[in-house]
Amino acid sequence: MKISINRNIVWCDVFIDQLVNLGVKYACVSPGSRSTPLIISFSGNKNITMHTIVDERSSAFFALGLAKKSNTPVVLVTTSGTAVAELYPAIIEAYYQRIPLIIITADRPPILRNSGANQTINQHNIYSNHIRFFADAGLPNIQKLSSMKKLATDAFEHACVIDRGPVHLNFPFEKPFEPKSYTDKIDVVKLEKLFSSATPTVKATNENHIALKSLAKRFSYTKKGLILIGYSYYANEFPEEVVKFSKKFGYPIYVDGSSSLRFGSHAKTNIIDNLTAIVRSGQFRKDYDPDLIIQFGGAPTSNVLLEFFKNSSAEKILVNRFGDKNDPSQTAKTVLAIDAALFCKTLDSFDITTGKSSWLESIRRMNKIAVHQKENIIRRAPFMFEGKIADELFENIPAKSDVMISNSLPIRDVDFFASANNKQINIFTNRGASGIDGINSTAVGIARASNNPTFLLTGDLAFYHDLNGIYNSIKFKVPLTVVLINNDGGGIFHSLPISDYPEIFAENFLTPMELNFAKLVQAYGGQFRKIRSWEEFRKKLGRSAGINKLTVLEIRTDAIRSKLQRQKYWNAVANKIDEFINESRRRRYRI
Repeated sequence: MKISINRNIVWCDVFIDQLVNLGVKYACVSPGSRSTPLIISFSGNKNITMHTIVDERSSAFFALGLAKKSNTPVVLVTTSGTAVAELYPAIIEAYYQRIPLIIITADRPPILRNSGANQTINQHNIYSNHIRFFADAGLPNIQKLSSMKKLATDAFEHACVIDRGPVHLNFPFEKPFEPKSYTDKIDVVKLEKLFSSATPTVKATNENHIALKSLAKRFSYTKKGLILIGYSYYANEFPEEVVKFSKKFGYPIYVDGSSSLRFGSHAKTNIIDNLTAIVRSGQFRKDYDPDLIIQFGGAPTSNVLLEFFKNSSAEKILVNRFGDKNDPSQTAKTVLAIDAALFCKTLDSFDITTGKSSWLESIRRMNKIAVHQKENIIRRAPFMFEGKIADELFENIPAKSDVMISNSLPIRDVDFFASANNKQINIFTNRGASGIDGINSTAVGIARASNNPTFLLTGDLAFYHDLNGIYNSIKFKVPLTVVLINNDGGGIFHSLPISDYPEIFAENFLTPMELNFAKLVQAYGGQFRKIRSWEEFRKKLGRSAGINKLTVLEIRTDAIRSKLQRQKYWNAVANKIDEFINESRRRRYRI
C-alpha cells in the first residue's frame, strides 16, 4: 500500500530520526519559511526538546551553552539568507572550544543562486574556516532517503568523535513545504523499514597510546616542573589523576581561572592559585624558571602568564585529546594527542623512582605569601573594587553551582583573585575566541540544561551586547543569577597602554552608556537589585539561588581605583617574593 507524502518532510524525518537514535536531545530553531520542513520534523519528534528563539545569533549561543553543559551535540536550525550569517560568531566559538554543534541551514535550490532570487545567498560551505565537517544534503529525493541516515551518522561522528566541534549541513528545498501539500507516493512498508532499521553504533576513536615510559623517566630526574591546566572538557577522573601525577613527580599545579579544576575536594593539594601574582617577581623569573612545563588544555588567560610561558627556557609539552597547538607563543615543540587523564594515569603507573626536591615546597610557600597579601589587600578592599567580586562570588555561592564567566575583565579577575576552595563549582567560559557577544545567551543555555543554581559574572558592555539573550531566561522559565559589574564601559582598557593617550582614549575606548539596567531587566520580566555593600552582596547571592527566575545584581565599580588596587596587590606580592627568595639564598650560602 502506498501513502501520499511531502518529500521535504519525509526527507527531514529520516534524517532527524537517525540523529535521535544516535543521542541528540536538543534543537534550537529560529522561525523562517525555507526551514519549514525541518521545523515540522523536529517539532514532530517527541524525543527532541525544541527551543524556538527569534534572534538567530542568540539562538546559536543558547545552543552553545546547552552543548557545553549537557556535553551532547545540539542541533541549530535556521532559514536561508542573512539569517545564516547570524550564526557565525557562536560557530567560531564552538570551533575553538571543540563544542559539538550540528548546524543545519535551509536553502533555496542551487539554480536560484546568483539569480536575484529573494533571500538567497551562496551558503555552500559558508563557515569553511570554522567547522569540522560540511555536506550539502541535495534536493530531497524519495529514491535516496536512506542516504539521510548516513548523512546524520557522518555529521554526528564528526561533531562528537572524529574531529569534535561544529559541523554544517546545508539543506536546499523546493516548495511546497506543508504536510498536506503532497508531492509523492511511497510504499508504507518501505517507509517503516527505513525508520526501524538498525542504527550504526558510533564508537570513540582509540586514544593515541604513545610510548610514554621514556617520558616518565625524563620527568623522574627533571625536578623543576610546572603543570598548567587551561580550559577544556576533562574526564571526570582527571582531577584525581593529575593530583597523583603531581605528587609522584613533585610538580605544582596552576589551574587557570577558566577551568573548574580550581575548585573541589582536590583543590588544596599542590594547587597554586596565585601564580599570576608570583611571576611578577623578578627574582622568581630569574631563579625559578622551570625546566619543564606541561600544559593541559587551552593556553593561559592572563598576559603575564603567557609572557612567562613564552620567555621560559623550559621544555614545553602540550597535552590534549586532539593534539591542538594551544600555544600563542609558538615555543612549545611537543604536542601530544592524548586524553589528559590517560596521560597522567599512564605516567603515574610506571614503577619509576623520583627523588625528593625542594622545588614544590618552595613554590607552595610563595603561594602562601601571595595568599597573605590577598587577605590584607584584596579581601579588605573597599566596595568599589572590581577584583574582590570574583572572590566573593565563589566564596558565597552553593557547592555544585554552574558559573558562566564573561570575557574581558571578569575572566581576568577570576583568574587573578578567585581562591581555590573545596566546593565543587562548574566553570564555563567562551574562551575559544573570547568575544563578548552572546554571553547572556550562552549562560541561559547552560542554565536550561542544568539542575544546579546557575550564575553569570559579566560586565556592562557584554550584558548590553546580548540583551536579547536574557529574554530567553524569561521565555523558557530558566532561573539565572547575573552579577553585573558596571564600570561605565571599557574598564579593561584602563589596563592597556592606550590609556596613556587621554585625547584618544576617552573618546574611542571608554564607552559609558548611562543605561538604566533596572528598567531594561524589568521590561523583560526579570528581578533587579542594585548592590551597595559587600554584606548586601553576600546576602543577595545566598538568596538568589532559591529564586526561580532571572535575577540581576548590579554592582557599580570604579575602574581607575580598581586598576590601582590590583597594582598595589601585585607590587606587594612581587616585593615579598623577592624578599623570600633573597633570604632563602642567604640561608643556603650562610656559613
